[in-house]
Formats: sequence, structure tokens, C-alpha cells
Amino acid sequence: MFFLPIKCYNLLDMIAIIIFVFFLNFLPLFYGTFFAFIHNNSFTLSVLLATLKAKYFYLSLIISVLYAILSSILSTYIALYLSKVLKKILIFLIIGWVIPPYIGVPIFRTFFEKYTDITVNPVLSFIISILISSWFLIPFSAFFLYSYIKNINQKYLEAFLLDSNNISLYYNKIVIPNIKGAISAVLFLNFISAFKDFQVPWLLLEGGAPMKIGITNKGIIGATTNLEVLIYKFFNQNIDTSKIAAIFTLTITFLSSFYFFRKKIRIKFNISIFNKILAYIWIFTIIAFFLIIINLSFSSSPSIYLKGHFTLDNFQKVFSKDFFNSFFNTFIISFSVSFLGIFLSTYFAFKLLHFRFGKSFLAFFNFSKIFFGLHSLIFIFYIFSKIHILNTFFSVILVITSKNLPFLTLLSFYTFKDFPEELFYLSKLDGLSNNKFFFKILIPNNFPLISSLFLLSTLNGFNSFLPPLLFLYDNKKYPLSLLLYNYVGTISNHYPQWNVFSAISIINLLILIFLSMILIKITDISHLQYY
Repeated sequence: MFFLPIKCYNLLDMIAIIIFVFFLNFLPLFYGTFFAFIHNNSFTLSVLLATLKAKYFYLSLIISVLYAILSSILSTYIALYLSKVLKKILIFLIIGWVIPPYIGVPIFRTFFEKYTDITVNPVLSFIISILISSWFLIPFSAFFLYSYIKNINQKYLEAFLLDSNNISLYYNKIVIPNIKGAISAVLFLNFISAFKDFQVPWLLLEGGAPMKIGITNKGIIGATTNLEVLIYKFFNQNIDTSKIAAIFTLTITFLSSFYFFRKKIRIKFNISIFNKILAYIWIFTIIAFFLIIINLSFSSSPSIYLKGHFTLDNFQKVFSKDFFNSFFNTFIISFSVSFLGIFLSTYFAFKLLHFRFGKSFLAFFNFSKIFFGLHSLIFIFYIFSKIHILNTFFSVILVITSKNLPFLTLLSFYTFKDFPEELFYLSKLDGLSNNKFFFKILIPNNFPLISSLFLLSTLNGFNSFLPPLLFLYDNKKYPLSLLLYNYVGTISNHYPQWNVFSAISIINLLILIFLSMILIKITDISHLQYY
């Protein structure tokens, strides 16, 4: 590892980067917390105290916690087995990884809406939401665990095989004890992701089937009306900002508490026939997903209840002006996010090598990413409305880049940390400045890192749903995610066009799978251990 000498321009660069980090990672936190104590232009604790007494808050909090616990345990348990056989089922993991919730959730909704009473049964609504939430968490969890497993010394396996041919026993006795920290980490990451999940409960049933105990003075709390859905409903109902801010502040408080107690997470997992069965059921659901989407895309009927005949007409929409316009918007957003994210994260990481507290700063920076969710986007919306940048690509690109930046910077920092310092000093002898060393030597010699950053940020940009949903209101600026959302909407949409939705979704998925398959060949999966 090399630490570069501190100079004035390096300090100025750092200050500029820290201001950028503060603007979208921490300013919404202060903004939201501030308004939790302001009502009718005066300081008060009444709104926060009233929220702490409100039935709707505790119901949503309990739903959020249970939803997160069960989703994280199930997804980690299944991912543990998939990480063992990752090379054999890599294509399924890649496909599962690139399927965005705005496509996956509505497709699953067609099946459960048609064949179950999910819309009126709160228990079934809650269970199915957990299963779908876990479904989306599994691929990244498997990649994450595999990144640790592949670094275990091969000599352990060779020595073990001298006494036994039971590979599952090897994993249970050797591998799992050596990656228990990684298992706890992925369990925590999945818990936080599920706790902040908005897309699954909203796209599935707009917060779940109604519950008798969910009748409150602020409306009916459904079986999956977690805190994120509750905040969004309040936002759409134009409820007083201070009440939204109170829920926001309490949500941030709970997330912080979970973060500081994360090291106390101790759940023992083993590889057994049960998680093997669940893992292959997950693989089967990917096949079932494509069977459903293909069947709908070639049907002349837009309804899931009326049987249509075979047709190719739905794919004509792919050649429509709306599709090309949305695809172009998606292209602008995803590639702008990628190039901006790659530049900022690598340059930021390089500058942090000048400072011996760089690792500590990165840890604090990554701590901020646990707060990113719909609750923070609401207050970014308020900030953007004041500086008049709503309904612009810039607002969406800025937010997605900011969301990606902590992890991308951490990944770049640890990669650069291991770069041979001799090359840096040799470049100095040749008269290269720090910036020229960065652009001419460091970046060109870290192509696997750049491809990893490009893959992760492009997928996040291409699959972005929440920022466009909140910040864009001109349909000419809609990306593919909102175009598809308009075809089927939520469960309350009485005239969904499932056939057109499915046809466009197939094209969308083929693009993502093709891009991912190319980049995954040059991407080092072990980078994920820095997450």
C-alpha cells in the first residue's frame, strides 16, 4: 500500500469531493431530521411524540422488522448453497441478478393474483412478499459469499479429501466456520435491504392485503405496509411534511441501531438437503418466470384472465416511438451514471491514498449508504424542488451516482491499495504528476476493476425505478422502467396491458443479460468482499 504526499491541490480536491458526498448522502438526513422538529414554523416535539404514540407507526415498524428478518434469513440460507455450486448454475444467478423488481414483481403478481387470494388474505400476502423479496436478494448474496469461499486455501480441501469424499461435510466443518463473518455480513446487508424495500410491497399489492387491526386514523395499514410504503403514501396524500419527517427520523434511528449492533448477529447455517431443495426451487422459479413472461408476450389478450391467441403484434411496440424514446432515456441515464460513477469513485479512492485516515473515512462513507431508500429520496425531492432541478435527467443521474459512490469508492480504494508502489515512484522519476500517474498508469492497469465498476453502476442505472418515479413527471423523459410501469402499474390498475408489458420486458432482459454476460467474464467477483 502506498500513501502519497499531501499537497494543497490534493486537499482542495478532497474538499470538493466531500462536499459532493455531503450534498446527497448526508444533507437529506439533516434536512429530514430538522423538519421532524418544525411544525407551523416553530420548534416542537409534538409531532415526533405523536408519531411515537401512533398505531400506524408501530404496525408499519413491526411489519418492517419481521419482513426484513424473514427475508434476510431465507435469502442468506439459500444463497449459502448456491455459492457452493456457483460455477454450475452461474447463468441462473446472472439472470436472477439482472431481473429488476419492476419487471419481476408484476410478473409474479400475475400468477398469484390469478391463482390465489393474495389480494384479500393478509397472511398469504405477507408470506408471498417475503418469498419474492428473498428471491431478489439471493443472487448478490451468493456472489458475495462465493467471493470469500474462493479465497479459502485450496490445501484445506486437498487435506480433507484424503480422509473423506463428503464435500458437504467439508463445507460445514471447514468452509462455513472460515466465512462466518461473511455470512453475518450478508445477513445484515440483506436485512437492511429488506427493511428499506419499497418496490416489492408496492408493486405487488400497494402495501399488502388490508388487515382488521390495520384500521387507523391515517388509513388502512396492509400486511406489507412497511415504513417505506407508509412514507410514500403520506407523501402522495400531501400529509404535512413534519409528519413524514418524524417517520423518516425514527426510520433512520432504527437503521442506525441495526448497524451498530450488526456484529452481534449470530445465526448458524449449515449446508443440508433442505437448503439444497430451496436453492433448486429458486432456480425453477427463474424458469417459471420466463415461461410466464413468454406466454404473456405472445398472447393477443392484455388480461391474465382472458385467454388470447398466438400473435407477434405485441412486439410491434418495441419498434414504436415510445419504446425508442424510453430506451434512449435509459441509455443516457445508465451510461452517464456509469462514467460519472467510475470517474468519481476511482479519483476519490486515489485521493484518499494521500491520507492515513482514508480507510476510516471510507468506513464512515459506506455507513451512509444504509440510509439510502425511499425515505431519503423524499427529502432529496424537497431539496431538488427548491433548487429547481426536478424533471431533469441530471437529478436522476446525480442521485443514482450518489447511491453507488460509497461501494464503488471502497472497491477502488482496496484495489489501488495493493497496486505496486514502485510504479508510482518510477513515474515520479519520469516527471509524471499525480494526476498523470492516475490517468496514464493506474487506470489503464486496472481494467478488471473498471469493468466491475461499469457492470455494477450500469445495472443500477439501467434498472433504476425510484429516482425516475419521484423526480420525473414528463412522460417524454421516462426510462424503460417507468414505461413498463405505466403498462401494468400496481394492483389498483384496472386496465393493465400484460402482453405488451411482457414483450418489452423480454427485450429489456435480453439487453441486460447480454451486457452482463460479457462483463462478468472480465469482472473479478472477489471485489464483492469489500462491500
